Amino acid sequence: MLTTIKDSRPRYRIVREWVQSAVLQGNPAGVDAARPVTVFLPAAALESPERRFPVLYCLAPWTSAGRQQMDWEPFKESLPERLQRLMDAGALKPCVVVCPDLFTDFGGSQYINSSYLGRHADHIVEELIPFVEAHYPVLKGPASRAVFGRSSGGFGALRLAMDRPGTFAAVACHSGDMGFDLLYRRDLVDLCYALARHSGSVGSYLTALRKGPKIGGKDVHILMLLGMAASYSPDATSPDGYRLPIDPMTGALDEEVWQKWLAHDPVHMIEQSQCHEALQQLRYLYLDCGNKDQYHLHFGMRQLKQKLQGQGIHHQIFEFVDNHSGTSYRYDVSLPLLSQALVHEG
Repeated sequence: MLTTIKDSRPRYRIVREWVQSAVLQGNPAGVDAARPVTVFLPAAALESPERRFPVLYCLAPWTSAGRQQMDWEPFKESLPERLQRLMDAGALKPCVVVCPDLFTDFGGSQYINSSYLGRHADHIVEELIPFVEAHYPVLKGPASRAVFGRSSGGFGALRLAMDRPGTFAAVACHSGDMGFDLLYRRDLVDLCYALARHSGSVGSYLTALRKGPKIGGKDVHILMLLGMAASYSPDATSPDGYRLPIDPMTGALDEEVWQKWLAHDPVHMIEQSQCHEALQQLRYLYLDCGNKDQYHLHFGMRQLKQKLQGQGIHHQIFEFVDNHSGTSYRYDVSLPLLSQALVHEG
C-alpha cells in the first residue's frame, strides 16, 4: 500500500509569467518582445506575506534559458532545492530569486544591448526590475539587489555591473566569458568550415540548419559564434544584420570587426575609467572559474584579476579544480556571500 506523506510547512513557490517588452519591440532578429520570467518565492515569503526580501537575478548560460533555471534536474540538486536547503541551514538569508529569459534562436543571450538582437540589458534594468518591484515582495532599490550567473550568464552579470552602475549592489560571475583571444579567436576557423558547405553564406547555413531534423553539437557551437557576432558586431548594412570577425573563404581575421568584439571583453573593458569606477561602487564582487575550463576562461579570469588588483577594486576570486560544465554547485559558495552584502528588512 502506498502512503502519501504531506508536509504542512510551505517550502517555496515558483511563479511563471510573461512580461511584454517595449524596448525589444521590432528588433531585426525577430526576438519575441513577450518575455517569460520565472520567480522563486522562499518559504518565508509564503509564511509572512507582509515581509519584503532582497532579490537575486539569475542569468542563464548559453544553450539554456531563464525558464529552465528553476526546473527539476536529474542526478543533481535543482536551483530551488539548493536555495531552500541553504536557507533552511541558515547559510542564505531568505530572498526572492528572479530568472529573466532572453533566449534567442542562436541559443542564448549575452545580456547586453545589440542593435540586431535588441536591447537586452535595457529590458532587464528598465522593464523587468520595475515589474518585479511592483508585483513581488522585494525590497526596492539597488542596495537589496544582486545578479549572478554562469558562463554567458556570468558575463552578463559582470557586464550589467560595468554598464549600468548603481543597479546592483553585488555581483557573482561564475566562469564568465572573458579573455576573448583565447575564448573565441582560436575557434573562428570552425565557423569557416561550417559555412564552406554553403559557399560562405550565413543565411544558407541557417536555413539548412533549421530545416534539419535536429541540431548537432558542432552546429550548436557554430550557432554560438554567430550569436556572438549578433551581440558584439551588429551591422545594419550587412545582409545578415551583423558582421563576422573572419573571412569564411580565406580564414583571414577582419581586424576591424575583431576590435569590436574585444571592446566587449571584460579584460579590455576594465581599462576604461567608467567601467572600473562602476565596479568600485559595488558592495561585493565575486568571480570564480575551474582551472580546467575547456574554453580557457580561467586564463581570462587571471588576466582580469591582475587588473582588478592593479586598480584597487575590492573583489574575491576563487579558482577550483574542475572544468566549465556542471558547476552550479559553486552557488553554495557565492549566494550566501551575495546575500551578506545586501540590505535586508529590519
